Amino acid sequence: MSAEPLSVVPSPKDLPIPVPRTARELHALDLKAKQRIYHDWESRSYEEKFSISYDERCIDYARDRFRKVVPEGAGFSRVLEVGAGTGFFLINLSLAGCLEEAQLEATDISEGMLEICARNGAEHGLDIATRQGDAESLPYEDDAFDLVIGHAFLHHLPVPGAAIREMFRVLKPGGTLVIAGEPSELGDRMSWVVKNATYRSFQAVTSLPRLNRLRRLSVQEAGGSDEDAAMATLEHVVDLHTFRPRDLEKMARLAGFKELRVVTEELTAHWLGWAVRTLEGQLRPDLLGPRWSYSAFYGYLALSWVDERLLTPILPRSVFYNVILRARKPYPS
Repeated sequence: MSAEPLSVVPSPKDLPIPVPRTARELHALDLKAKQRIYHDWESRSYEEKFSISYDERCIDYARDRFRKVVPEGAGFSRVLEVGAGTGFFLINLSLAGCLEEAQLEATDISEGMLEICARNGAEHGLDIATRQGDAESLPYEDDAFDLVIGHAFLHHLPVPGAAIREMFRVLKPGGTLVIAGEPSELGDRMSWVVKNATYRSFQAVTSLPRLNRLRRLSVQEAGGSDEDAAMATLEHVVDLHTFRPRDLEKMARLAGFKELRVVTEELTAHWLGWAVRTLEGQLRPDLLGPRWSYSAFYGYLALSWVDERLLTPILPRSVFYNVILRARKPYPS
């Protein structure tokens, strides 16, 4: 089957979106327009914000998530990542050897993200065919891929079940779906408590004389435009959902998938992660350096060991933060 772009007449949602000049104009956009324009804007700093890299640290992370649900030795010829962003999951899985000799393709609602995805792939010797598109109406033919993956994208979608049905459609019979990095409902609630406590503590401490200089400058104080300040207000608008593991499993079953498996991970490790990320969002960037990054990373690894070895066997899966889904499209009967 050809991987060439489909010839389609652009619908209104495919046309360029005028850049809003004010927060009022921005918030008047429909939800998907907000997603597109926000992620185009965020693509400039996305990898720095989330400490994304293509080295051993992130290669191990991607491989470990994948191997929790896909065994060694599984081979794939054509792979699609939906909601690919800058290519974090697809590229690191490829560098880990999980997608050897596969044709790699990526789609996202944000063209800005896809430009960086293609560039990142080229920098690591990977040819990634990118195509801008809506996850709830994928721009690919039926039965095209033998593996479809996604990482931390489903919670941005207005109708997640529609995206899962589309992923089912573009998979070949016998093909595999893997969705990772989605927030669980209960895990997210507990993480919110950590984020809120960290934020309030930081604000209280830095309200003391001479300590307010530790605070990060606002977007405009740091030289950003009014448009940048308006865009930044969308950060908490584009996250739409959390998932109970059984409900994500049900959505996949309703789409037609079989051989479903849902696992969860990270409890105390994610508490540390959100505390660190909250502090990083509030502290002046020049105060942080490699020692901070290494301490946070090795702390995360230590708590991940605690979560997996000690807490997973005794706690219900719903309390852990990250949800991973694996499913298979059945052959016609």
